[in-house]
Amino acid sequence: MLRTSFLATAAAALFATMASAQFCSDNLYPARLVDQNGVELPKVTLADGAPQYVASSEAVYLAFNPTLPSGTYYVFVTNAPADGLLEMLSTNDPMDRFVSVQNNGGVLTLSLPFADEATPERFGAGLGGQGMSLRLSPFSASATSQCRFNVLFGDTWDLTYGYDHPYLLVGGLQPNGVCPVRTYHQFRIGDGDGSDVLGSVFVDQDHDGQRDGNEGGFGGQEVRLVDANGSISTTTNAAGEYRFANVAAGSYTVEFVVPPTHVAGNTASVAIEVCDCADVPVSAFAAAPMALPCNARTVAYWYNNNGTQKIQQYGLLPTLPVLNIVNTFGCYVSPNSVFGLRVYLLFANGWNQGYELSAQLVAMHCNVAVGFVHPACVLQDPQLGTMTVAQLLQQSAAFLDAHPYTPPCTFHRLQASRLTAALARANNNLIWQ
Repeated sequence: MLRTSFLATAAAALFATMASAQFCSDNLYPARLVDQNGVELPKVTLADGAPQYVASSEAVYLAFNPTLPSGTYYVFVTNAPADGLLEMLSTNDPMDRFVSVQNNGGVLTLSLPFADEATPERFGAGLGGQGMSLRLSPFSASATSQCRFNVLFGDTWDLTYGYDHPYLLVGGLQPNGVCPVRTYHQFRIGDGDGSDVLGSVFVDQDHDGQRDGNEGGFGGQEVRLVDANGSISTTTNAAGEYRFANVAAGSYTVEFVVPPTHVAGNTASVAIEVCDCADVPVSAFAAAPMALPCNARTVAYWYNNNGTQKIQQYGLLPTLPVLNIVNTFGCYVSPNSVFGLRVYLLFANGWNQGYELSAQLVAMHCNVAVGFVHPACVLQDPQLGTMTVAQLLQQSAAFLDAHPYTPPCTFHRLQASRLTAALARANNNLIWQ
């Protein structure tokens, strides 16, 4: 059991309590609450004259006083003392509550000496950007004090009644004549009108788990909010953002449903505590594109023996009408035999640009149907720009539906040529991103 210089007997405890009023004072090293960047939070004055910090979210950081002596301190959060008996509200690992402070001329360096893994997210900038601060969350909501909390820390503790006993910090003159450090300060989160859980999903193109300036949001993705009673789902907007509104206080897990074309670039789930006081931001989910099959075959492959065998094997002839393919005269056609398709592809020409476009469209359609190319493969065409194979197929079929006949000198021939060239480059594996 971890203990420091605390009283060993009830008599000594009584003596210390009496001596405390005479010789020892709390809050000699006042707590300073800041945001992640070290900016001190605003304060209000309570009816009893006590100051109270006000935070807009649970991202509250403790900046120890610059005069605090170096040492190890126990840090935790309770409910507000005005609401009766204190409750331990800190929900992190008790070993993470022990904080080592190194004071170098007023610049404080923090570490968690007993933590299994002290992640960078546990720390922010110290007061005014000097040194380090400690993130106080996660902590749970209080049963008695809506949105009102109290942060406490000290260098002397008694863990006889366990880590979740809120009165474990020892005060008063110790047998060795030393006054322990014991500090506490109230803070409030939000205005009590409820909590929204919000975050985002982005496409992690370089697979590093961090969002870079050129990595956009991932729209249309499912995110779930899960608790012991079940789950609710929402979908990210075009910017990759999501929000669960008016979430009740409690413990939740936010889960990103990773699509089959991607893998989780950092994590697919985050555990959170909601205090029903202010919005709870969730760290962004990264979706890294999976290595997709993007190995197409040319038009020539699909009219030779290997290609026609694949067409028969996968039963592709009945699927061709959805492509709106046309012949030299701009008539819609649908070859009903492998021989007929072979002739159709072999004699494709550009008099009617729609015919040549149709041949390239058939080839890519077959590439996708047999698994040579995934419809989510991304191509970078010099004329059409960046798009997926599925989008190129859709654009080409829609164009043929609207403009089946594009001989020389017709208005829409240029766009037909651009679509044809893009499909030809993709069928030759020249423009994959």
